[in-house]
Amino acid sequence: MRLLKEPLLHFVAIGGLLFAVHASLDPSGGGGVAAPPAIHLTAADAEWLKQMWTRQWRRPPTDEELKSLVADHLKEEVLSREARALELDIGDIVVRRRLAQKMTFLLDDTIRTAEPPEAELRALYETRPDLVRTPARVSFLQVFFRREQGGDRARTSLAALSNAAALPVDHGDRLLLGDTFADQDEQALANLFGAAFARAVMTLQVGNWSDPIESTYGVHLVKVTEAPPSRAIPFSEVRERLAEEWRRERQETANAQLYEGLLRKYRLVADPAVRPLLGPLENHAEVRP
Repeated sequence: MRLLKEPLLHFVAIGGLLFAVHASLDPSGGGGVAAPPAIHLTAADAEWLKQMWTRQWRRPPTDEELKSLVADHLKEEVLSREARALELDIGDIVVRRRLAQKMTFLLDDTIRTAEPPEAELRALYETRPDLVRTPARVSFLQVFFRREQGGDRARTSLAALSNAAALPVDHGDRLLLGDTFADQDEQALANLFGAAFARAVMTLQVGNWSDPIESTYGVHLVKVTEAPPSRAIPFSEVRERLAEEWRRERQETANAQLYEGLLRKYRLVADPAVRPLLGPLENHAEVRP
């Protein structure tokens, strides 16, 4: 009985009990050493590698090529894990942008599968004429003058052109694009002559020669011969375009909300010189001591 009261016996008994419990939790006898992290290679991984190869080379890989793809994939996984363990990704702008892009893609995929309510598409149809109307178009004649003294020559020719029944052949300089243009919208004209010229021509009235208008080539006198108005496209023909716009708007909103939520997880500390560059976030940033 006296032996049972010895503290040393109690210590040995408790130690033995703890050892038995540890052995039951770690039957491999690993001595408490954590198992190495696992790299899982699945059939889905192999199928993805096969599809990527087929998309690039327009044929499926051979068995040897597929083995090489799997080996490269494994090597890339091992090296990328070791690089992250060494924190080589920190401060790397390429890695940072790629990770941010993947977060955006993760959200975008959920938005793309959403089906827009019909009522909201109808509302878009009523409020977004840029999506549902044909662009305004013009047909016109033009007389071109090279930039050197082109303005003066154009103004001298304007009176004669206004009184002429047909386009005179002895006015202006030769332009390879031609003198007559039919059924052009503003974007097409901007591509040919520049945005400023296109905007000016789209505002001209039918039947009169314009004042001199500058383009990327020189100076022009322009006479619009036809200007059919834009027309509304039936809802059924633009429904998919409206659906894409609805998803784009929801995507922008969701991305902004996600970013705001994620930003609240962090303290924003900025140098005094940087704070004015933060825009609306300036008042939320702490000043770096």
